Amino acid sequence: MMPACPACTAPDLVRGSKFALQCNYCRSTFSGKPLICPACGWINTLGADLCQDCAEPMNVVSQVISRKNQPGTPQWLQRVQNQASGIKSDEEEASRKRFELLEGIDRRRKEAQRTEMELQRQSDKKIFLGVFIIFVVVVMILLVLVFFQGQSSV
Repeated sequence: MMPACPACTAPDLVRGSKFALQCNYCRSTFSGKPLICPACGWINTLGADLCQDCAEPMNVVSQVISRKNQPGTPQWLQRVQNQASGIKSDEEEASRKRFELLEGIDRRRKEAQRTEMELQRQSDKKIFLGVFIIFVVVVMILLVLVFFQGQSSV
């Protein structure tokens, strides 16, 4: 696996000669024997004690000392594991906020539905009352007609 360019982080480094690398993207050239991080593959400057990307020790002595303090787990992995709980709590908080937002939207939708149903009920009552009044008026007119019909035939 070819390491990424330390200048622009593009993954397109090619070997120009035995100890030279060139980036196909930014055309930067790196000469001398590069220090490639054993943990992440990042190309570091000569003489670097720690990787500029993952903070893993670059020389063998530093690697042995850091392994003695925390056996078996690279520092970059420990850093990522430590960040995982923060990321999880951030995601849980974002999820809770999204859920509250959706609950608010649902609450407003239900309230709008109730308001619409109440308006429809009031409208239905008005229509029923109007039809009832018309029915009563028609019945009274018919009764009056029947009464006057009976008066004129006698």
